[in-house]
Amino acid sequence: MSSYKDKWDLLLSDKRQSDVGPTIDPLGRNPFETDYGRLIMSAPVRRLQSKTQIFPLERSTYIRTRLTHSLEVSYIAGLIGQNVERMLTELGDLPEGKSGWLCSLLRVAGLVHDLGNPPFGHFGEEAIKDFFHSYLRSGGRELNAMERADLENFDGNVQAFRILTKLHYYGDKSSYNLTYSTLASLIKYPCNALVGNQGSSYAEISRKKFGYFASEADRYELINDYLQLAGRRSPMAYLIEAADDMAYLASDMEDGVKIGAIKLTQIYDIFDEMLTANHDRVMAQFDAINACFKGEGKLKSALITQNMGVFLQREMLSAVIDSFRQHYDDIMQGRLEHEIIEVSSAADIHAAFRHILRQLYQNKSKVKKELAGWEVMHGLLTIFMRGCDSNDFNATSNTLASHLYNIISVNFRQNYEQLETYPNNSYNRIRMVIDFITSLNDRAAIDLFQELKGLKM
Repeated sequence: MSSYKDKWDLLLSDKRQSDVGPTIDPLGRNPFETDYGRLIMSAPVRRLQSKTQIFPLERSTYIRTRLTHSLEVSYIAGLIGQNVERMLTELGDLPEGKSGWLCSLLRVAGLVHDLGNPPFGHFGEEAIKDFFHSYLRSGGRELNAMERADLENFDGNVQAFRILTKLHYYGDKSSYNLTYSTLASLIKYPCNALVGNQGSSYAEISRKKFGYFASEADRYELINDYLQLAGRRSPMAYLIEAADDMAYLASDMEDGVKIGAIKLTQIYDIFDEMLTANHDRVMAQFDAINACFKGEGKLKSALITQNMGVFLQREMLSAVIDSFRQHYDDIMQGRLEHEIIEVSSAADIHAAFRHILRQLYQNKSKVKKELAGWEVMHGLLTIFMRGCDSNDFNATSNTLASHLYNIISVNFRQNYEQLETYPNNSYNRIRMVIDFITSLNDRAAIDLFQELKGLKM
């Protein structure tokens, strides 16, 4: 196993987009705790409170939103960081004076990994992609192949990179001015929309989707060059991916049982059928937890599911740490072509969870709300793109296009008018519309659509 102490020293550096020079934080924070502080109190993070995790427009305060999910990912990512740091200390790879820095870095990345998700979650993403597939074929657009690919393959993770590097005005053109290391940890697919988007069956994991829009390619290249990533994943991207899986697999299962979208007996049967290496231990734990709670009904099912979720997360966490050690060289070089958990001793648990979630995704109540969300997203894009295509799409005309322009939040208009440096203005206008619509939470998107259609006054 090679030594990567110098590489970790670089990966845990305090280099930022705007180089203000070395500083000593008066509160004694490391650079990534500073990043966390800038993010946790900002509006884009707060908006996650009313965005879909898995069940759109769910009124129960028990059910996770995108914000509560992100907080859970942040916590689990921190646990992973603590364990990996112990491993690095044993190997002699942890740089001097940087104890605790990896944990802080993973916590902040976990907090904002879903920052760019649109209303209605992943189905909202699909609605945006579907709209632009049709829109770009309806007539001539002043866009090149990469710009078209950006729109036709819209992805919330890519939008998050745009928000974090450009859209949240914080006094300069660097948005939050986060560390390069924090930003790199969020790029699971370090390539543009033409090189990437090869599909889930593609052999090279970093090319299955894409990681940055054309308008932020220059910012990605600066990060890639400085951290010497050679166009590969940062090791932290693997760890955030694992933390995300551990969080949503267990919590989505728990939420599904709570609202009656799936039964505990179904979950039991799926684990019993699909588990291999971990079958006996997991099923024994199921039985032991079941024996602890008396009676029947929703409360018992919810308690059993919650306790099993905690147990299974612990099993996956241990397996991920072991897998990180086993595949250390490949991960450090960005050449592991699988998720860490998929090549761990908890691979069968991961697969069983994924099967359970496929059952949840078919829940009729969830599907109907997502179909309604599809119409809302298509409707908003249709309305705003009609304005965007007009020469009057500005703040000064007394026209339909101008009215639509002025509805867009002032921070996005300011970015477009004063800060954007990407050379294609046609693309920039479309990006501004997408920035605004995707920033809305689920209910705000519905309200705006109804207002603009005259259904609510």
